Amino acid sequence: MPKTEHGQVILLLADGFDETAVTILLITLREAGLAVLVVGLRSGRVNGAHGLMIIPDMSLDRLLEKTPPILAVLLPSGMGHLGRLQIDPRVGTLLSRSIEEQALLVGLGPHVTELTDHSIGLECPIMWIVPESNQSIEQFAIMIARRLQDLQER
Repeated sequence: MPKTEHGQVILLLADGFDETAVTILLITLREAGLAVLVVGLRSGRVNGAHGLMIIPDMSLDRLLEKTPPILAVLLPSGMGHLGRLQIDPRVGTLLSRSIEEQALLVGLGPHVTELTDHSIGLECPIMWIVPESNQSIEQFAIMIARRLQDLQER
């Protein structure tokens, strides 16, 4: 059974997400025993960039109402995905709370850094963890899983 007492790992999805990165990361983290909550900007299915549909565990509205402790927020890249996140003020609320809780902010591609503190109304800078240019998504997912496991053990 995944541990959740140290916080929830949030995978935030909007239409247009990168299916490959999301699938690899989600499987890797769950196989590592981490509790990953898939959250959509809205209720119902979320469509990936190439037609893969995922039904999130809950909507962002419901997550913000529940306010569980947050260990990490994971944001995939993808065509249109970041633009949808950038214009949604609830994303700023989630990231602000995550920063206050000292959660890891993980981007699954280099373009996630375009989601800046200024563009979503945050007063503090966002420190993203993103894959290095020579790092595969598999290697990155394993690194993130180990880092999150270490945080939970503290």
